[in-house]
Amino acid sequence: MDIHQLRSFKTIVEKGNFQDAAKELNYSLSAISYQIQQLENEVKFPLFEKIGRRMLPTEQSLKLIPHIKKIEEEIEQIKQLNSKDRKIEGNLTISVSDSLLTYILQPVLKEFVETAPDVKLKLKVRNCYEVQKEIIRNDIDLGIHYQVHGYDDQIKVTELSSFTVGVMASPAFLEKEKNFDRKDQVKACSIINNDPNGVYQQYFEGYLEKKNIRTGQSIELWSIEAIKKSIMNNLGIACLPHFVVEEELKRGEITEIKIKAFQRTITMITAHHSNKWISPAMELFLKILNQRIACKPDVS
Repeated sequence: MDIHQLRSFKTIVEKGNFQDAAKELNYSLSAISYQIQQLENEVKFPLFEKIGRRMLPTEQSLKLIPHIKKIEEEIEQIKQLNSKDRKIEGNLTISVSDSLLTYILQPVLKEFVETAPDVKLKLKVRNCYEVQKEIIRNDIDLGIHYQVHGYDDQIKVTELSSFTVGVMASPAFLEKEKNFDRKDQVKACSIINNDPNGVYQQYFEGYLEKKNIRTGQSIELWSIEAIKKSIMNNLGIACLPHFVVEEELKRGEITEIKIKAFQRTITMITAHHSNKWISPAMELFLKILNQRIACKPDVS
């Protein structure tokens, strides 16, 4: 077996089919099929099984994936030997929360792409819990998200910055409906969110439950920009980080509902496997990220 066969198998698993994997690797379909056949002859067990019209990896074959990733890392390390003066290349896969990607990381990404244009950067937008799962499974190089559940010692976590959150509404939102301090209420307003499992959304839902405050329907938009437009049109209220609505608050397009007992912060972290090799690309990204973000006060 060789690295090309192993990489082809891994790409098919990632892409979900032979055709997309062949396109990704710039192989013909017959070439990648032949590589898989050769690899099956080497490992002495089937790599795929036909389920309906789909070819799915067998349970045994999936055990190859962690070993293939380790081999790829070792090869990349070999390539980087005596490479101080070489340009930074390779792949870097990062999973990140939507709001952080949209409102916090843009300057970081811009500097990184300009500094290392030959790195193939892959960004995956996930909620915090999905990012955690990918980190634990070692499916990605780096995760950037809000701190939720803790990690064990296998994961290296670095806290970067903390941000405050608040409940946002339209300036046209009725004054009499703004009291969320009193217990046992029924309110007609809708709650808008971009992810029902989002950390700050869960904070607010927990607060409402503790106060026994019932609201109208829940609207899931899965887009913070759409949420902001909906707030401005008085379609509902939303719990958001202050940095997300900073400009709209200044312009008076959105207002914050002040709630005495609801004062929460969220912490931005990076996380990756402790035993993961820090490639030159990842080292550069972390350096830029720390220079621009780490230890900065809340931008709200």
